[in-house]
Amino acid sequence: MIDIRTAGAKGLGVFAKKLIPRGTRIFSERPLLTIQSDNVGSLYPAVKLLSTQDRDALMALSSFRTRELDLMRWSVALIHTAKTTISTVLSAFQGKTAFATANKRNSISDHVEVVSIFRSNSFSIGAKLGIALFPKIARINHSCLPNAQGNFHEGLGRFNVHATRDIEADEEVSLNYLLESGQLRDVRVEKLSRGYGFECACPACDMSGKRGKDGEEKRIAMGELLKAFVERPMVGDVSDKEAELETIMAYIELYEGEGIAGKELSSMYMEAVNINTALHKPKEALKCAALAKELDKDCFGEDHTEYGKSLEIVRRVGSMN
Repeated sequence: MIDIRTAGAKGLGVFAKKLIPRGTRIFSERPLLTIQSDNVGSLYPAVKLLSTQDRDALMALSSFRTRELDLMRWSVALIHTAKTTISTVLSAFQGKTAFATANKRNSISDHVEVVSIFRSNSFSIGAKLGIALFPKIARINHSCLPNAQGNFHEGLGRFNVHATRDIEADEEVSLNYLLESGQLRDVRVEKLSRGYGFECACPACDMSGKRGKDGEEKRIAMGELLKAFVERPMVGDVSDKEAELETIMAYIELYEGEGIAGKELSSMYMEAVNINTALHKPKEALKCAALAKELDKDCFGEDHTEYGKSLEIVRRVGSMN
């Protein structure tokens, strides 16, 4: 279905070998490593327990490093090394272990490289589960107009990536590394540069092309509409809900006009379901619920609990009609 090959300046990327229909599960991968977000110190000991093959897969991934990030990561490595050294020395003096000479796998620089790779390629899989790394999925590059989306399936213990639209043969598979919220190009570029060390050149960020310019104009207009809604005095009647619905539907139009699908768009439709229900518009509510259900089916899969929730909402809203 897919090939991993050179993607120009981006390094390696994932490409479709043939047409991948919308909703197809492209990847389903178990985590190589998982840590709690506030416990980076547990990362290196976990890496040392990996098999040679798994560790090679980890170390083959690229990383984004700056002087400031390296300083932070060196401090983490020094603390871990100090703790490990003290423990080893005490055990040796007590006759439990023999003194061992240092090697690269236990070096501070190696530790820093591991942290850098993990931070540059990991995904959040939920507040309770933490942050995880999936070596194959980590090869998927970013686009502000992605054709796929990844979501963790807790029941399967896997991170699944689904096509959110048809992906043509030889087209690169892409994910949005940022949460889509209608942000302007400069905001997106700054976040990607600071967090990942690259400047996005996708069609939405290419201001030399019509697609990029038109999209930016739509996002500016959307920002003005949102600002007007936020600054609008609430009068405490049905007009408040109608204004909120108008804003939500404008966001939906922006997303669909840009070809953006997935859970962000689904969430917008579900919010429209709630507002239409409050406005006693059951037919409109059911239409939005059905559209959200199809989006969830495509980006989560029919075996995911989120899709099950969408089915239940469609049933509940349908009973009102």
